[in-house]
Amino acid sequence: MRRVLHGGDGFALAEPAEGDVERLRAASDGAFDVDPDPRPSLPPLNIGRAVVVDSASGELLGDVSWHQVSYGPTRGCAAWNMGIGLLPAARGRGAGVGALRLLVEHLFATTDLDRVEASTDVTNVAARRAIAGAGLREEGVARGAQLRGGQRRDMVLFGLLRADLG
Repeated sequence: MRRVLHGGDGFALAEPAEGDVERLRAASDGAFDVDPDPRPSLPPLNIGRAVVVDSASGELLGDVSWHQVSYGPTRGCAAWNMGIGLLPAARGRGAGVGALRLLVEHLFATTDLDRVEASTDVTNVAARRAIAGAGLREEGVARGAQLRGGQRRDMVLFGLLRADLG
């Protein structure tokens, strides 16, 4: 049984049960996975993760993750960067918007950081709609920010401030 972290809109975010992450990776189409890199990795991020489930059926739909990023030396300069990965069969059902809204609510309700952000490939129209549907505002383009398929890919950056909510 998964422990629900936040629920609503027909979807819930829950702690992954044993094997959930492996099942998601095995069923993913990898459409926006980054290229492997043989160079030494950057220091590991402290990544939070929750699975996205259908509230009614418990069906595993995907996962969300978040990690802290910094724009300066103090906690007031920190933000949450979040991402989502949905299984192909879960797309087009509103799960992306619902899960991202829940994650924004969860992060603002359980932490003191005042900014949440997300980015996606400029060509990923569905993800752009889901991020905007979750209330984030398009802020600009980070040129060549990801390497996929041997090519540098531009990413659209979105952000939401706690002050934007009310």
